[in-house]
Amino acid sequence: MKRMLVPLDGSQASETALPVAMSIAGGGDYGVTLLSVWEALEGPRGQDIAREEDLSQQGVEYLRTYLRAVSERAKDAGMTCETEVRSGHPAVEILTAIGDLDVAMVVLSTHGRRAKAGPRGSVADKVLRASTVPVLAVGPWALGNAPPVQFRRLLVPLDGSLASESSLGVALDLAGTLHAEIDLMSVVPRLFDHYGPGLPKDYSPDLDRRRKDDATTYLERLQSKHPEFITETHVVAGLPQVEIPAFLKRSPYDLVVMASRSRYRADLWTVGGVADLMIEGPLPVVIVPPAAE
Repeated sequence: MKRMLVPLDGSQASETALPVAMSIAGGGDYGVTLLSVWEALEGPRGQDIAREEDLSQQGVEYLRTYLRAVSERAKDAGMTCETEVRSGHPAVEILTAIGDLDVAMVVLSTHGRRAKAGPRGSVADKVLRASTVPVLAVGPWALGNAPPVQFRRLLVPLDGSLASESSLGVALDLAGTLHAEIDLMSVVPRLFDHYGPGLPKDYSPDLDRRRKDDATTYLERLQSKHPEFITETHVVAGLPQVEIPAFLKRSPYDLVVMASRSRYRADLWTVGGVADLMIEGPLPVVIVPPAAE
C-alpha cells in the first residue's frame, strides 16, 4: 500500500487538506500518516536549556494529543490514520519524513498557521519546491467546512515534453484509485504573439495551424494508449499562464495534475509560474516533479 503524508500544524486552515486526503485514501490504495512538527527555536539556545527542553517536550505532547483527536475524527468518518510528531523546522521535517516513511504523495494546505502575507505559507512553499514526490496542494478555495470531496474529472496539461509527461503516470494512478476520468490539454503559443513584429519574411500564419494539428495528434496518441481513463483531449492557442486558468473556469473539473517543469521556460510551469495560478485557484492541484514518473 502506498503512503500518503498529511502535514497538520494544529490550525483549522491546515485541516482543509483532510477531506481531500480522505477522498483519495477511500479508494484503498493509500495509507495515511498525519504529521505535526513542533518547531524548534531558531538561533543559539538560551541559558535555561532544561526549561527549553521541557517546553519542547510539552509542545510535542500537545501535538500528539491533537493528532490523536484528528485521527479519531477521521476514524469516525471511515479512515484509519497513523500519526507522527517530530521536532525541528517544519519544512525540513516534512521533506525528511518523505524519505523516512517512503511517502508516495503529500497532501497539504497552502494556508496554514505559518502563512505569511505572500501567496503561500513559507512551509508549503518550501515543500512544493523541494519535494521529490507529488504534492497535492489544497489552496484557499476550501477554508471553510468542506463537504465530502469527490474527484470525477481530472485535467492534465501537457506541453509535449517528457518532463511534462511525468504528471500523466500520477494522473492515471489517481484515476484508477478514484474511478475518475482524465482530460488532456495542450496550449500552443502563437508564434506571432510570442515574437511580435519583425518575424522572418518566410513566416506563414499556417505554421500555427500545423503546430496545433501536431499537438492534437500528440494528445490523441496518448489517449489511444489509455482509452479506459482518458476521455477527451483539448488543444488551444495562446499562452499557458492565460489559457489554462481560463479553460478551468469554463470546464467542470475536480483536480489538476501537472508537472513542475515546462519546455517553454524553466520557471513557467513550476512554482512561481502557472503552478502558482493553479494552486491559488478554485481547485486542488497535484504538482509532480519530473523524478516522480
